[in-house]
Amino acid sequence: MKIELKNLQKTYKGGKAALRDLSLTLASPSLIGLVGPNGAGKSTLMKLLTANLLPSAGEILIDGEPLVKQEKLLKASLGYLPQEFGLFEDLTAAQFLDYMAALKGIEKRAAKNEIDRVIALTHLEDKRKSKIRTLSGGQKQRVGIAQALLGEPKLLIFDEPTVGLDPAERVAFRNLFTEAAKTRLVILSTHIIEDVQSACDHLIVLDKGEIRYCGTPDELIAKKSAPSLESAYMALMDGRDHA
Repeated sequence: MKIELKNLQKTYKGGKAALRDLSLTLASPSLIGLVGPNGAGKSTLMKLLTANLLPSAGEILIDGEPLVKQEKLLKASLGYLPQEFGLFEDLTAAQFLDYMAALKGIEKRAAKNEIDRVIALTHLEDKRKSKIRTLSGGQKQRVGIAQALLGEPKLLIFDEPTVGLDPAERVAFRNLFTEAAKTRLVILSTHIIEDVQSACDHLIVLDKGEIRYCGTPDELIAKKSAPSLESAYMALMDGRDHA
């Protein structure tokens, strides 16, 4: 899958510019880290990529065709975890995943195997029959990741997926995202720079709706003569070279 953003802009009512003239090409297989401060435009960009928002100007192409013509194909190929993800608290984890599989159009027999697969991938075996309202915040986040993985979509978009997970869980999910990106396009928005350095082969830094950096994490470290990606990122955002 290839996604092209051409002079993409998004301005909200009241005149707030969330994205300013973005041009990018995102292609599989790849694990792309999307970072930037609060208000940088990351969530707006992901809502545009998932057709949950319309751009104010510019266009998004999916495999060379405008997104407005490819929306059905996109939805069938998409696994998405937004930052604020609603769960049906009175359903069990397995029941919720069965509901999401039906929404994705996965046939009933195939859905059972898919639910077993994603429950195993997200280490929810002992919670599959537990009602969601009884789960911890980290366990609920794992249910959200599991529903995104249903159907092995070609495009995976995760907005802050490791929030609420402990360090060991974050490592496990970074490995899961890395494995998934061997055959598809994975976009990972996070404020945890360690997640990007450990997992992503490409990095996009947004700030005030504009691209501050686009390249590999190692290239940014070298450019800023920094000992780590976190210090290179801080130097970039401060507009200076690493001291």
